[in-house]
Amino acid sequence: MFIGRKKELAELERRFVQPGFQFPVIYGRRRIGKTRLLQEFLRNKRAIYFMATEQNEHELLAGLTQACQEQLPDARTHYLTAFDSWDAFFAYIAELAQDERLVLAIDEYPYLAKTKPELSSLLQKAIDGIWKNTKLFLILCGSSMSFMEKQVLGEKSPLYGRRTGQLKLLPLPYYEGVQFFPDWSREERLLGYGVCGGVPKYLELFAQYTSLRAAILGEFLEPSGHLMEEPANLMQQELREPAFYNSLLTAIAKGATRLNEIAQAVSTEATKLGFYLGNLRELGIIEQEKPVGKSGSRRGIYKLTDEMFAFWFYFLPTCRNLIAMGAAERAYDERIAPKLSTWFGHAFEGICMQYLKALVANGTIKELYTDYGRWWGANPLKKQEEEIDLVLTDETHLLAGECKWQKNAVGLSVFQQLEERTAIIRNGKALRYVIFSRAGFTTELQALQRKDLTLVDLDELFTLC
Repeated sequence: MFIGRKKELAELERRFVQPGFQFPVIYGRRRIGKTRLLQEFLRNKRAIYFMATEQNEHELLAGLTQACQEQLPDARTHYLTAFDSWDAFFAYIAELAQDERLVLAIDEYPYLAKTKPELSSLLQKAIDGIWKNTKLFLILCGSSMSFMEKQVLGEKSPLYGRRTGQLKLLPLPYYEGVQFFPDWSREERLLGYGVCGGVPKYLELFAQYTSLRAAILGEFLEPSGHLMEEPANLMQQELREPAFYNSLLTAIAKGATRLNEIAQAVSTEATKLGFYLGNLRELGIIEQEKPVGKSGSRRGIYKLTDEMFAFWFYFLPTCRNLIAMGAAERAYDERIAPKLSTWFGHAFEGICMQYLKALVANGTIKELYTDYGRWWGANPLKKQEEEIDLVLTDETHLLAGECKWQKNAVGLSVFQQLEERTAIIRNGKALRYVIFSRAGFTTELQALQRKDLTLVDLDELFTLC
């Protein structure tokens, strides 16, 4: 079953029916669903799909020949002999696409370019020449984020300016991700989404299990589990010095969020961390977050934006010995389960922000906020640092929110605290409040019935699903 990606599919279909040569680029981290999206898009289309692998040039050209023979079994391909050069392949594609729309989808393009470094220049020549007036729909797809952004889309790439569209695939939103496990409880569906970080491949793996506990045990805590070594595998493909990156991510996952705290945790100088943190930011594993309204502030903190990495580096280092001893169930029951709800608090904030953004997008929330995030800073009355979980703002409006993933119903004191903190940053703006709660709200809080306050429980969160 294909879940989500409706917007991406619609964008590809929109470009497919446009006349002439088209060249969309699709990229995103591994496991994000690029290949599955291509498969869905190519269904019932005249197309050649080729996934590149680490082979020599002769083997790759032979693979392309075979793809043409198998996927376009007409007279022209039946007697096709192996291409002896890229130019021969490009000329053949030009012939196939001269009078009828043809999709040529090359998956994991960076592997091709690694084998043939001048391939991007050869493609540029074909695009500007023999493909220019054809009906070819060329798709280049890749998982190496840095390669795709620099050597396909970047200004110094021979292909710069040739693409007619680009799609960077991001994790699925929660209201699509939870559809992978419809038989789980609502709490477990959200927790499962959070642990997987909205990555379709991980969600598919979890969907094989009857409960969250079974999924974590099977995929993270068993030596044969797909996610047991996943972060290490991903970093080895993209980064050098994986051991040092492991230390950095463990430190951030455990709460070292400021530069000097991270430096102290990994026993190095803060001035030496910029290169490493920059690489992790480029890969979308971490981000530097600053308080809303303080974009120029030096008070930014680092946090893991990839929730699967956040889960892995928070829990797995303390479970390693138990896993090796064959005590996976004890690892889950004693090391993970007691802290899982606390860990999930930040992921729940992300889910709540997705809910608000969806309401802005569909017009349920009328204000078009321009800045989204969290706020933290000094409370001048209490002389202490405080924070607000959700802040959406523009020049004249402010929406402030709290997110509570707790077992007890949220009461009036939470709203009063939110009012107090929001007064620090209001600056005369029209104000609205929202509170999200896993366990609902006390009758006292519900009795307020204020027009500027919205209460969102799990029933309401799941109305988008």
